Amino acid sequence: MATFKNLNDLAKYLSSQKGTQAITGSNNMMIALKEAADLLYKLLHKQLQAYYDSYTPVDPGGYTRTFGLLNSLRISPITQNGNELSISVYFDQDSATHPSLFGGDAGFTPILINEGWEWNNNIGIHHLSYYEGFHFVEKAINEFNAKNKWGFKITKEGHYKGKKI
Repeated sequence: MATFKNLNDLAKYLSSQKGTQAITGSNNMMIALKEAADLLYKLLHKQLQAYYDSYTPVDPGGYTRTFGLLNSLRISPITQNGNELSISVYFDQDSATHPSLFGGDAGFTPILINEGWEWNNNIGIHHLSYYEGFHFVEKAINEFNAKNKWGFKITKEGHYKGKKI
């Protein structure tokens, strides 16, 4: 057990990793963080399934759904930086990048499906030429926040090919 000669020593201890663990019980915090990440994962999966269920794609030359986006969802290991623990629910870039059906650049599907797109191809077909976005990330975060018994803060960050978007 730690002993302190004065309040400054106590304050230093409390701001250290060891002091924070003594107060919060890092094992309990890690369990809670993993539970929260599992919940967010399930909610994102649910919203993506709702997207898939929302329409049947047109067949531009033999397109068949691969469900690559749904299957690309991942949970990172918990990391610690000083007194801060973090975990990420993210999309594997290789699995979630889809080749263009028309010879253009590949697209990072989570961004396209969440945010939408517009392509001036004179075809004018919804979900092919343009799409307003399903906003599945925001829907999952809103549902998470309604169920958030831990008080964790969820942030939406986008990274693609090493760039923040």
